[in-house]
Amino acid sequence: MGSTSTPAGLSTWEAELLEHLTKHLEAEGDLLTSYQELVETAQAPYAAYLLDLIVEDETRHHRLFGEFVNALRAPVEGGDGPQVPTVTSATDARELLEATEKFLRAERADARDLKRLARTKGLRSMRGHSVWPLLVELMERDTKKHQTILRFIRTQLRRQLR
Repeated sequence: MGSTSTPAGLSTWEAELLEHLTKHLEAEGDLLTSYQELVETAQAPYAAYLLDLIVEDETRHHRLFGEFVNALRAPVEGGDGPQVPTVTSATDARELLEATEKFLRAERADARDLKRLARTKGLRSMRGHSVWPLLVELMERDTKKHQTILRFIRTQLRRQLR
């Protein structure tokens, strides 16, 4: 990710953002370690399982924050580490748009299926006794997130094809 010093050439906003992100990365690193330790020592298998799901998310968040930092530093320091990309034109825009529309339809179908599953008497009766209802709820949220991502891609591609 580079050093913690602010590189010359960043705007005031970019420098403040870099400082915020760097501090967040440090704090999140400690939090991630604490989560991982709890997963390993938790005596309740359901808690360790669910905490491990959080670790997966936090690990991805930590990577994304590092990529934000790299994206801020790269233009002024010439770094080449993984970074959040900017939106650019796609050479295969039509094909990508078709695939995006297909995936969006699939995610919408998944959302309907998960909603139907969540409403079943069997799953509702498991509340408080199983993590299944929670996991279905989390998958519903993930599906909404996937749809948000796909709509963003679709919007960018449609703009490009105008």
